[in-house]
Amino acid sequence: MTTRNKKSITTKVANVMSGRPTKVPVLKVTAPRINASKRRSGASRQGSIEEDAIRFKAIWIAMGLVFVAIFGRLAYIQVINKSYYQGKGNSLITTVKKEPSYRGMITDRNNIPLAISAPLTSAYFSPHDYAVEYYELKARQQELQKSKPSKSVNRELERVAKRLQNMDLAKLSALTGISVSEFKNAVRINDNINLADKEAIKAVLPTGAGSHYFPLMKNVQPEAAQPLIDADFAGVSTDTFYQRYYPQPQPNAHLLGFMARTNMTDGTHYQGQAGVERVFNDMLSGKDGEVMVMRDAKNNSIKEIEQVKPEVAGKDLQLTVDSRLQYILYQELEKVGRVQQARWAAGMIVDVNSGEVMAMSNWPSFNANDLNSLTNENQRNHAVMDVFEPGSVMKPITVAAGLKSGKYNANSLINTSPGSMVVQGYTIRDHGNLGTISLRTLLQKSSNVGSAKIALSLPASAMSDMQKAFGFGAKTNLKLPGESAGLVPTPEQNEIARRATVSYGYGLQVTLAQLAQAYSVLGAGGVMHPLTLLKSTRDNALNSSSTNNVSVPFAKPAAKQVIKTSDALTIVDMMTSVTEPGGTATLAAIDGYRVAGKTGTARRTNPKGGYYDDQYRTAFVGIAPASNPRFVVAIMVEDPRVDKFGGLVAAPVFRSVMKEALRLYNVPFDKPLSGKETTAASIESVNDL
Repeated sequence: MTTRNKKSITTKVANVMSGRPTKVPVLKVTAPRINASKRRSGASRQGSIEEDAIRFKAIWIAMGLVFVAIFGRLAYIQVINKSYYQGKGNSLITTVKKEPSYRGMITDRNNIPLAISAPLTSAYFSPHDYAVEYYELKARQQELQKSKPSKSVNRELERVAKRLQNMDLAKLSALTGISVSEFKNAVRINDNINLADKEAIKAVLPTGAGSHYFPLMKNVQPEAAQPLIDADFAGVSTDTFYQRYYPQPQPNAHLLGFMARTNMTDGTHYQGQAGVERVFNDMLSGKDGEVMVMRDAKNNSIKEIEQVKPEVAGKDLQLTVDSRLQYILYQELEKVGRVQQARWAAGMIVDVNSGEVMAMSNWPSFNANDLNSLTNENQRNHAVMDVFEPGSVMKPITVAAGLKSGKYNANSLINTSPGSMVVQGYTIRDHGNLGTISLRTLLQKSSNVGSAKIALSLPASAMSDMQKAFGFGAKTNLKLPGESAGLVPTPEQNEIARRATVSYGYGLQVTLAQLAQAYSVLGAGGVMHPLTLLKSTRDNALNSSSTNNVSVPFAKPAAKQVIKTSDALTIVDMMTSVTEPGGTATLAAIDGYRVAGKTGTARRTNPKGGYYDDQYRTAFVGIAPASNPRFVVAIMVEDPRVDKFGGLVAAPVFRSVMKEALRLYNVPFDKPLSGKETTAASIESVNDL
């Protein structure tokens, strides 16, 4: 504004104040121009409000949907699928651990323990858990002491004080024998710390190696750990598992097998690795339980919280074996093995009327309680795993084929002169010219020529059919790991040499178990009772006292007639001549009993081809008493270095074992006692090849 205008205004104002007339100018106001769009501003405003309302409503609907989704998700998590997400949360600090079940006991037929699961307990101390509980109790005690006294406060104070008193490390030291100073160094308690400061407490808690795992006791008897368990000491936890123990380890090693760890992160989990322990592992093992355990940041188990699934104890197994016979058999095998400087020796005892295996053992053996004794040389169950050419022990089966054909009977004669025969360029020999002999003499003198002539007089498949009918060429019902089926060839009509050799035990492969089963057929009147090891199964005392039948997978096959009863009895009677004067196994004779049997001496096969000239495999399989057969005993000695014939090596072992079996089971005599027994010096001939 200019000076002139300021003065004009001042003057006009003064005139008005003095009452003098003054000319008031008329102010001309020019209205601003309004464009077309501004003229329509009233209608636009109304439309804008409607649009805002629509937008506002849409926003609220969207927000409502969002909230509905959020609350729906929360409801799903917390209500509908609560357990799942709780489990996911719990898994961050807990885990479910398998709890191995109690392994069933294995007993013999007289309920004498052969394998026992002995409970062992280990105890551990967690310095970290101890310290956490100590600080929590001290903080609570401090809080209660500041509270207004009341009965409830006093009771809780008393409880806290008692718990703190029970946390005296001197008490833990007295229970474990570990020094107090060692425990104090582990827990590192700081009584000057501010108990209200959670971060300060966290900072002083034990960490590092040993903070959660401080061994107190390792694999002790539960009775030794019980005082520690009863003490209910803070931070202490225990773990109990069942250690397998074998009261008679060496005699039963190959039969029962052994246990071994299957999960190296869990030293308590064992499974059967051989023998009966492996075959019946599922039945013996039962069902593992599950327990929830707390774990640390390194996934180490700290403490058991609760049992999720209870364990179901395994079944007890009662075997058919007699531990007394098992021990006797092993002792005799060990004796002959050492005396004869043999590679190995194996034996079996079978009840002919049931097929039950009364004993099965091998030498050399190992200690199943100490697997450090296990080697490649002593771990094989030769009775079922090793196959071999049996030699002359197959001749009774050849005679059975002859009797079944109808071409031969007990009175049949065979001309073996001049003591040898040539078949397709292959010479078959006897030990001398036996002349014309009966079937009885054929077995007594072990004539290869006589056996070959029987085989060649029959159809080409007659020998193999009879051998298969007696169980050769197929695994037995024992179902032991690694059992061999052997091999029974079926020669063609023109394969004369092979047809001849299989008749006296060459050109086929058998196991000792198959031989024992075959001779049991003869002893049982021509009836095959498949071999069995399982007497019964039953729930152990941890479950109930009831007795259960054998489960279907292990049920014994039905017996079957293989040859006529009359033929079987005839052959058994013929075989008694083998143990009588003039036979090849007089050292198998037992005073007061008629003993039937057959020796077998075969050359060991050379892996490079042919046979060794100075290595033999000797066997004897016998039945007693011959008048009313009860037991079969089969003995095999591999590569004896002192004597080479089955009548000298295997037959004496048979006599010692069979004699004790007959005595233990009070089997009646079937011939008069003479007061004499055959000695090695009185043997006329034991030649048997």
